[in-house]
Amino acid sequence: MRVFNANTGQALVESLVVLSLLALLLQVLLETIAPLHKTQMSRIELARETLWRWRPNTLEDNSSAYAFAERANIVLAPLKALTGLSLEQENLRTITADEDYAAMARITDTWSPQAPSELYSRPAQLTPLSRLQDLGVGKVQDFISWLHFTEEFASDSLQFGYVASDATPSELPCQRGSRC
Repeated sequence: MRVFNANTGQALVESLVVLSLLALLLQVLLETIAPLHKTQMSRIELARETLWRWRPNTLEDNSSAYAFAERANIVLAPLKALTGLSLEQENLRTITADEDYAAMARITDTWSPQAPSELYSRPAQLTPLSRLQDLGVGKVQDFISWLHFTEEFASDSLQFGYVASDATPSELPCQRGSRC
């Protein structure tokens, strides 16, 4: 005859209790944490969208109060004085936290040219003799070039501070008479 074991099915009952507790925990998480997560993600996405716009917004604060800008200013201040080249340092854009936005910061790339004319003028300002054109050396060159043996000194032939931004190595074979 078989003896009935009193512990039969205990593992099944324990498994059902643990699984029901896990289901209850998941239900609580879905009802409380998921909506909080959704609102926080919407705040973060709204702050990112505001910071990454091309034009600055009224919610943003621009400042130069970070370590790189302070150290770069030591180098850029004499460069600006010598060449007139202005590289902005107030490029830390921040948004303070409120109920609609999450706190966020971004360093923008304001050193890039903002107009097509700056593609020529900025590199030209970095050449050592670029300030000579501002001092009127071109008129002196034109005066000297009236002599027949100094024609190459004319201001359209000898240009101080000139940068050919369209010159690329692919153009060199074309100038030497090879096929392009």
